[in-house]
Amino acid sequence: MSRYRPPRTAGTALITPEGEARMRTEVHGLWHVRRPQVTQSVSEAAAQGDRSENAE
Repeated sequence: MSRYRPPRTAGTALITPEGEARMRTEVHGLWHVRRPQVTQSVSEAAAQGDRSENAE
């Protein structure tokens, strides 16, 4: 008995264009809005000498 499985045939799209747009918007917000905010707060905490207690 073989474990070979033939490739699946192409099915329907797994994500709608609206879903893709929503995900792209979320990723953009995380990378270009939220990430710089977090980086700034961690930098400020590091400047005070302690990253665990001073970052709020």
